[in-house]
Amino acid sequence: MRNESDSYRPLEGKVALITGGSRGLGAAAARHLSRWGCRVIITFRQEVDEADRVIADCSELTAGARAIQMDLVDEQAVRNGFERILNDETRLDFLVANAAATALKPLLSLKMHQIDKTFAITVRHFILMVQLAYPLLEKSGGRIIAVSGADSVGYIPTHGLLGAAKSSMETLVHYLACELGPKGVTAVGVLPGYIDTDSIKMMTGPLYEPMKKVETETHPLREAATADDAAEAIALLCLEEARWLNGQVVRNDGAGLFAMQGRFFQAAATGNSGSGDADAPIIGI
Repeated sequence: MRNESDSYRPLEGKVALITGGSRGLGAAAARHLSRWGCRVIITFRQEVDEADRVIADCSELTAGARAIQMDLVDEQAVRNGFERILNDETRLDFLVANAAATALKPLLSLKMHQIDKTFAITVRHFILMVQLAYPLLEKSGGRIIAVSGADSVGYIPTHGLLGAAKSSMETLVHYLACELGPKGVTAVGVLPGYIDTDSIKMMTGPLYEPMKKVETETHPLREAATADDAAEAIALLCLEEARWLNGQVVRNDGAGLFAMQGRFFQAAATGNSGSGDADAPIIGI
C-alpha cells in the first residue's frame, strides 16, 4: 500500500459491496476502500474468523463495516443475502464482483457439476447480483466492478474453465456498460496479473517459490504484485474521475502480461530467469 494522508478520503459517504472479501484481493480491496472513507460490506462463504478480522480492520478506518455470509453458488443464498442488504441499506455505490471458485483441471477431466459451479459464481449469479443491486445502484449512480483474471487473455495450465467464465464476465461488463450507462450506472472490469497471495501458494505447492522468483526477476517492475497492489486499481476505479472508463477491462498487471513473451525469450537468451541486464539482446523471432 502506498503512503497516503489520513485526510485523503475521496469515497467518504459511499458504500461498497465486495464479494469474496474475507481474504486475498477482496480483503485488500475492502481495507483500501475503507481507508478512503467508503463503508464496506463484504460477503464470505465460510471463513468467519477471517471475515471478522477484515471487518475489524475496516471499522477502524471507516465505521459501519459488516460481513454477510453468502454462498454464491446457491441462488437462494444470494437472494437472501441481497434481501438483507436491501432492507438495511439506503444506498449502494459499488458492487465489486471479486469472488471466484473453480476446479483446476484439464478440460477433458472436468465434471459437469464443476462447470456449473464455476459459471454459477462468475456468470449466472454475477448477473443475478447486478439485477438485485440495481435499485440501489441506480439511486446513487453507482458502478459495477468485475474482477477478471490473466487466464482470460493467456494460457495457464488447468485454468481453461475459469478463463472461459472470466471471459464471459468481461463480455457482460461491455453489455452492462451499454445497457445501464444511460441510466447512470457504469460498469468496468479489472484484470490483474500474477498476485502473490495465499491462494497462489496453495495452488502451486512446491512450485510457489521458484515461480515467485521468476516473476520477481522477469517482471518489468522487477517485483511480484501483492493483493494490496492489485487493490489499488479497484479503489481508483471507484473514483468519480474513472467514469469514462465505462465498459473497459483495465489491466493492472504492470505490463507483466504484455511482456510475457519477451520475458521468456530474455530468460532463454541470458540463460537464467531474467535477472540480468534488461537491455540484453533478445532472441529474434
